[in-house]
Amino acid sequence: MEQRSNKRQRTILEGRIVFNNRFSLIECRVRDLSDTGARIMFEHPVTIPPEFEFEIPSRELSVWARVMWSNGREHGIRFTEGPQANLSSGVSTSVETEQPQDTSVPEKTLADYAKLQEILDEAQRRIAQITGVPADNIRLKLDVDVAGTGTTKK
Repeated sequence: MEQRSNKRQRTILEGRIVFNNRFSLIECRVRDLSDTGARIMFEHPVTIPPEFEFEIPSRELSVWARVMWSNGREHGIRFTEGPQANLSSGVSTSVETEQPQDTSVPEKTLADYAKLQEILDEAQRRIAQITGVPADNIRLKLDVDVAGTGTTKK
């Protein structure tokens, strides 16, 4: 039974998950959109951070979001209030008190994010030193070949 309090709008929009102090992003497709959340989709199964900034550039939308459910390639997210929420975007960022279906993140995944974060921070510092560009102006993108299949996770 559907528990959604806001009507969803089917979409095919480009979206972005932004995290790691805005140094990392993962591109996705927005399949459904409402005032309180969205259903996002990836080409391949991907693990995403439990909370992040979510952007839809074509709508000039930038809000904080939390993962409510995950199913490999698809994830349901709820918009939350955060330090950089763009309330002028026309999308409400109200938070409901409904309990999430599954927001737990396995310990291994958290450890993997921490390790990747350390590596990306070090790479960013080295690139800044070599190029003379401030580290804050350097963005890194990571593609991972899953088991040598040619399939990448972004």
